[in-house]
Amino acid sequence: MPPTIISRKASNWVDRGESPHRTIERVLGRFLDENPLDRAVWFREQSETIVGMVAADATEVHVAGFLRTLLTAESPPRDSTAIRAAAIAVWHIAKAALVRDFAERVLRGEVPINEPTPDSLSHWLAARLLTPQQLAEFESESPQETEPGK
Repeated sequence: MPPTIISRKASNWVDRGESPHRTIERVLGRFLDENPLDRAVWFREQSETIVGMVAADATEVHVAGFLRTLLTAESPPRDSTAIRAAAIAVWHIAKAALVRDFAERVLRGEVPINEPTPDSLSHWLAARLLTPQQLAEFESESPQETEPGK
């Protein structure tokens, strides 16, 4: 049996390995003063957007900006403090699931060891973007590196 941090008997959704979507949807429902079950598809789409934003390194400030777009004329009035608090909550929910999922992948050996490349970023990019002639000119003009990665 492979190692895992997930337990079906755990008392919370994170440790049970459950999706963050239902939890985010409940927080959004409270924030928007709506029942997520009344618009399940819409709430799921917003939850997936938030998880995607967090996976792409969005901060809670970015998420707060997104939450502002969900407010309509019919929404209850929300001041910046309430918006920020909701953003912090859903950001942490998404991040907890993403970190847990990454840890599971590490335990299963699915994440390769992060080894730095011996090539500098400028040379790596040049090798992929320039023609062979341009690359030769680039290499002749560049100072020779004494150590890989510098």
